[in-house]
Amino acid sequence: MEFCKRVNGYVTEKEPWKLAKDPANQAELESVLYNTSEALRALAVLLNPVMPATCEILWQSLGANEKLGAIGNQPISNVATWGQLPAGSTVTKTPVLFPRLEAAE
Repeated sequence: MEFCKRVNGYVTEKEPWKLAKDPANQAELESVLYNTSEALRALAVLLNPVMPATCEILWQSLGANEKLGAIGNQPISNVATWGQLPAGSTVTKTPVLFPRLEAAE
């Protein structure tokens, strides 16, 4: 879970939604989006044994199946190798995979 928290913190800190508003930030935006996509790729592989349906949706949305093969064939030992998704890969929108949980009052 620590990796998930760090990825979330990275996105919150970098604020890609703000970077996208200024063309001068294009290079930084591309870097943030790529690093986030790579982190999601790694998370999909790590969580696939316990959440296969959700991870398959994520894997497909990253375009990883076409570039890297089926998620079930990805060795966990290679998950930390950064740069597996080719630059310029197209990411597609998915439904909300993890709805926000509201704290009980």
